[in-house]
Amino acid sequence: MKKLWVLILICGLFIIGCSPKGTSNGPVLAKIDGAVITKEEFINKINRVPEWARANFKTEEGKKEFLNELIKEQLIYQDAIKNGLQRDKEVEKEIEAFKKMTLIKGILEKEIEKKAKVDPKEVRDFYDKNTDRFVIGTEVRAKHILVDTEEQAKDILKRIRQKEDFSKLAERYSKDKGSAKNGGDLGSFSRGRMVPQFEAAAFSLKVGEVSGPVRTQFGYHIIQVTDKKEGKIGTFEEVKGGIEKQLMIEKQKALFDSYIEKLKKNSKIETAAYESELKALKLDLDKEKTP
Repeated sequence: MKKLWVLILICGLFIIGCSPKGTSNGPVLAKIDGAVITKEEFINKINRVPEWARANFKTEEGKKEFLNELIKEQLIYQDAIKNGLQRDKEVEKEIEAFKKMTLIKGILEKEIEKKAKVDPKEVRDFYDKNTDRFVIGTEVRAKHILVDTEEQAKDILKRIRQKEDFSKLAERYSKDKGSAKNGGDLGSFSRGRMVPQFEAAAFSLKVGEVSGPVRTQFGYHIIQVTDKKEGKIGTFEEVKGGIEKQLMIEKQKALFDSYIEKLKKNSKIETAAYESELKALKLDLDKEKTP
């Protein structure tokens, strides 16, 4: 089961975890020129592997393979040190950037993730007070006209309001040729089937209503809902997972905002003196990055 992707996966996900020469923490599984790979390090690393790949390492052969890949990783690391890459300016920058992000992740876990808790009673109370928000199974049937610019969309919308036929305009102007040949008809769909901006607009319309221009990554849409099938209120068991996630996100955001405000109050932040530099900064985000 020798696969290059195993080494790529390991090197791509982890920093070197071998204990330095002469030290160890728990039972040792391998020693490479004095550096050791311990049982604890082995377990920590294998637990970071995505589940779809982790199953490959549960057998005796798999465990040996994973250990072998950790050994390869350490050999490469030691060769990099022998070649002095740790003193390379670009490598130093990368190490500093990784160190910075690791520290940020650590402090956010401490200040936000570990402090944000959602009580089961909160989840139940939220459901009981907002049952109308948990209608599931709603479907709409809609037509749309997709064009490249907002100006085009506004012009078509004006013509629709002047009683021109939506389907004929879709056939003529929509760049979604698959639906255009059917007068823009997309058929029926439930939530989660369309991109968020399109979905939000479509589900907010009443039957027969036409939206204003709706921008998505595909262009500008004019949407008309032609039919709507109302769903039913989901049971608490059906929706409690989603409520818990929503409440957790809200609590984490509140903790994060409070944490940032506290940091700002205890720090001196200067931007006004450098405003001209920011204004003069030219960015072309569509171009590829240059070295």
